Amino acid sequence: MKPEHVHVPQPHRRVAHAAWAAVCFIGCLLLVVNGRQGHPPAIILLPVVLLAWAVGHGFIWGVQRLADKGRRTVAQPATDSQRWPLALRLAAVGTGSAALVGAAQVVGTLLEGSWYPFNHASYWWAMLLVWVVHAICFAGLLLRRRWSRLLSATLAFGWAALLGLQVAEHLAPGASSDTAGVLIAIALMAVLVLLGRYLASSGKVKSFLRH
Repeated sequence: MKPEHVHVPQPHRRVAHAAWAAVCFIGCLLLVVNGRQGHPPAIILLPVVLLAWAVGHGFIWGVQRLADKGRRTVAQPATDSQRWPLALRLAAVGTGSAALVGAAQVVGTLLEGSWYPFNHASYWWAMLLVWVVHAICFAGLLLRRRWSRLLSATLAFGWAALLGLQVAEHLAPGASSDTAGVLIAIALMAVLVLLGRYLASSGKVKSFLRH
């Protein structure tokens, strides 16, 4: 059976672009009005905001194209059962945000002329690889690829393990302990473990990622 095209209302697309344009306009306005003081003046960041405007619109456009392609893999019109499960929405938001962090890392490095925001090239490349993996997972989720489910779960477990190592370091004898920070890290670790487990085992998630 040929997949039926699912129409996505154009106003939803325009709202995303309009919202990002408004954020960048406000940023530019603040720099022009209040950015003439200081050494150097903050107004010199205006080109950065304009670059972010272009990159943001490109990102929104790319997300919409991938989501459309993934939607066309569904063999019947959209129904309530085909709405994105909450766990997949969280995974998409997390991996998409990580992809943006990677983009910011590359753009910042080009603008600064040095490894941004890290001081060592090896660390910079290692983190860029992490963000690239998140970007691949994000694209897979939008395209509704089945492999993106296990990759999302693996990333959730990986970040939970990293938080666990940091908690263990803070709880080691003689280490300075930030009680509030440790409790927040433990809570995030628990959420990531539960999210990863649900992504790995949920039948609803499996049925949604059908291509």
